[in-house]
Amino acid sequence: MSLVLLLCAVALLVVLGLVVDGGTKAQALDRANRVAMEAAGAGAQAITAGGGDVNAAAADAAVQNYLAAEGVSGDTQVHDNRVDVTVSLSEPTKMLSMVGIDEITVTGDGYATAIYGLEG
Repeated sequence: MSLVLLLCAVALLVVLGLVVDGGTKAQALDRANRVAMEAAGAGAQAITAGGGDVNAAAADAAVQNYLAAEGVSGDTQVHDNRVDVTVSLSEPTKMLSMVGIDEITVTGDGYATAIYGLEG
């Protein structure tokens, strides 16, 4: 009888760990995607800040400044008037650390396109 109780307790802890840390992963993924989209938007705003020419360096600097303010790291690619951002972040686990999984790493992607306005 005690062996069955022990197995049930272990199974319950595993399920609890998956639920709690699965929620942590979902929240981390949502944050990574949100930060990537917002950083891409910042880059798209800076892409033509000095005039009509595409300024990839200014877009990359704006993205990196935004990512630094959010405390995450990421990569930027500028193609014509489109800014693509990939963000990676890690969150500590709560329950799965008992079995050696100390953190969950997720990757988020975002993009933004600079739209040129006409003055006249």
